Amino acid sequence: MSRYRRFFFPVLLVLSLLLFAPAVHGFSDLEGHWAEETVRNLVRLEILHGYPDKTFRPDQSITRAELAKILAVTFNLKSSSGQASSDTADHWAKEYAGALVEKKIITLENGAFYPERPVTRVEAVTMLTRLLNIKHPEEEYTLKVTPSFTDITEESPAFAEIELASCLGLLPGYYQQKFNPSYLASRADIAWMISRLREIKTLRGTVLDTNEASGLLTIKPEEDGQEARLVLVGEETVLLRNNITTKPGQVLAGDKLTVFFNPQEKPVFVKAYGEVTQNDLLSRLSSMVKERLTPEQIAAILAGDWESVKDTLTGELYNQMLNLGLTPAEAEAILMQDWQYLDLVSRDRLAEALSGYLGITRDLSRALLDRDLERVKEYARIELITYALSRILEQNPS
Repeated sequence: MSRYRRFFFPVLLVLSLLLFAPAVHGFSDLEGHWAEETVRNLVRLEILHGYPDKTFRPDQSITRAELAKILAVTFNLKSSSGQASSDTADHWAKEYAGALVEKKIITLENGAFYPERPVTRVEAVTMLTRLLNIKHPEEEYTLKVTPSFTDITEESPAFAEIELASCLGLLPGYYQQKFNPSYLASRADIAWMISRLREIKTLRGTVLDTNEASGLLTIKPEEDGQEARLVLVGEETVLLRNNITTKPGQVLAGDKLTVFFNPQEKPVFVKAYGEVTQNDLLSRLSSMVKERLTPEQIAAILAGDWESVKDTLTGELYNQMLNLGLTPAEAEAILMQDWQYLDLVSRDRLAEALSGYLGITRDLSRALLDRDLERVKEYARIELITYALSRILEQNPS
């Protein structure tokens, strides 16, 4: 081989790399896009792929089948049955769909997977939070946080999933003010979410000690050989115990918990489970009456201390009684509990007003007024059972 050829071939190789290597990850439609760096990183890791025409199409929507493949491959999810539903029997993504259905990351609708249906924002967020084991379909959270978006309230479907995804930093930065849950998630959106999801770290273990004043939790990791760790639960940390928003002082030694750290390694979500306490029950009752009464107020009522909560409810109850047709004098007499002035009907009217305000039965409200603790317990037990059964029937209509 001549020295010219020995010189020419290395030069040709360098030129080839310069000319063609960028095309591997340099999509013609990605330069300057807000998700450019995120997409390039995931393509280099072979988590995402472009199209044969050297485009990535970042703003194009993504189907349930495409997302199922991405999640199954990225997080090494396997299917034991190899099939999710009848409409994926001959589909190229049947094994990926089957893996996500078995792991309860994607739920079937009327027994179908709908592999070619585009994924909405709320669907994408729901799948990713389930992938993190943040929230399972059967879990009901009493999540008390200030909504991050004007179009998402506590009554909105997937409220907990959206808020937890937001606090963990999973949502793209341009999701501002409104979440628009029905909008289709773009390929760039999914790239961003997956990239951030891969940065989330978790700590699972058992609580050894709690410090309510400082917010410090001492945790023994579940993995053998690891030393106890301290986790500081700050004001911005979302803390749930038995699926109810609470404070560090309510977490007990022996509780099992999982701590989720954002990419900056700050604990932003703590999920603890342990023995059901009186605080849990009071919080559930407070949630049942749409938090018009706090757990502390409910505890006071059950203890017969109606005076400590009467002033809080006076204005609302007064208006409710006027709406029921009582005169102002009757309403004032009822609130003053001047039973000599009023007959039994007026007391029943107060029970009806209290029932309407709190969303409970008249029997329970009358028992509260009479300070009959045994009747209160019995009626509250009946309402809790009724509430639980209604939730079960809603989730399992068959």
